[in-house]
Amino acid sequence: MKKVLFFGPLEDFGGRELETAFIAHIISKKYIVDICSSTSFTMKSQIYNFDKKQHAFSLNSLLIENYLSIKLFASISYWKNRSNKNRSFFAKNYISKHYLDYKKKIKEQLELLIPKYDLIFICSQLSSNYIDDIVKITNSNNIKVILRTTGTINYIKYSYLKNIDCFVHHSNSNASKLILKSNFEIIDQCAFNETDLLKVQISKNEIKNFLVLSRLSPEKGIEQAIEYFLKCNDKTSKLYIAGSGELENYLKNTYKDQTAIVFLGFIDSNNFQDLFNKIDCLIIPSCEESGPLVGIEAMCAGKIIISTRVGAMSERLNKTLNNFWYDFNNFNSFEKTFVKVKSLKTNEIEIISKNLRTHYLENYALKIIENKYLNLIEKNLN
Repeated sequence: MKKVLFFGPLEDFGGRELETAFIAHIISKKYIVDICSSTSFTMKSQIYNFDKKQHAFSLNSLLIENYLSIKLFASISYWKNRSNKNRSFFAKNYISKHYLDYKKKIKEQLELLIPKYDLIFICSQLSSNYIDDIVKITNSNNIKVILRTTGTINYIKYSYLKNIDCFVHHSNSNASKLILKSNFEIIDQCAFNETDLLKVQISKNEIKNFLVLSRLSPEKGIEQAIEYFLKCNDKTSKLYIAGSGELENYLKNTYKDQTAIVFLGFIDSNNFQDLFNKIDCLIIPSCEESGPLVGIEAMCAGKIIISTRVGAMSERLNKTLNNFWYDFNNFNSFEKTFVKVKSLKTNEIEIISKNLRTHYLENYALKIIENKYLNLIEKNLN
């Protein structure tokens, strides 16, 4: 049986982790699949969401396993920091970087690892570490390599691009940003928790409860969305913020006296059914995304969406009647759209919500996306 290695900067939580895990789970039905991360992760990582027994490891764990010197100083750093994380998080330390040829040893591990597989499937941004090294190794060993682009594509003439066998993009608009005559497929995301989200009651009543579901980091535009919402809110609505990240404590402290803003913390996707039943409208405020996954999930749940024209959202919402856009960093644009959504009549809300779910089922259903990936892998391996 042929072997496929998934590779990317995979940590514990995020859209990339979930998508990689999902695709790997699909492919494992026909091929042997391993996952390798360029960064460290724990057993709580979402890369195990679809298969608790998925074989996954990091480059740092390979270093600790194969180099006694790396293991020794990683252990010293581990004990010094009294960490509850595993030792792989400490493989890249001052000693290993400056005296133990950390980068050279990483490349040595890649040279040993890559030839064990028939296909390498990379899930990352174009600028992620080690892609150039991996592609050089695949080329010299006649191994196929597929790159699933994540994040915003900022085209730079990376030398490895011309040697990728196939790119996978979320949308044609994403693909157009890669100014390169290349072989590519358009495969968007699906709602991994589809069964639960299809049980959510579609929006039928007045729009009152709004949701931002995102990692709480600067590029996501969360604080801007909160500020805009507070300026527009007529004191009848609430904005729920679901997610965790580097801005979590700052945002909670800044808006602790605002009763219209409710912080829910990180919510596992297994609990999204309850979350989406609680809200009427999703707000996507980010300026940089390739998906985002939450947009697909809201469509599946039949929830109206206010969004910037980020990533694949314009193509996803085409022909759904959900035309509620605003320009990033533009309050007047947000206010106009917010008022428009708040003034929707109940029959309009129901029609748009049904359209969103129907459009999801016809274009992004789990089975549709699953078949696209299986066909892609089969075509490249044969």
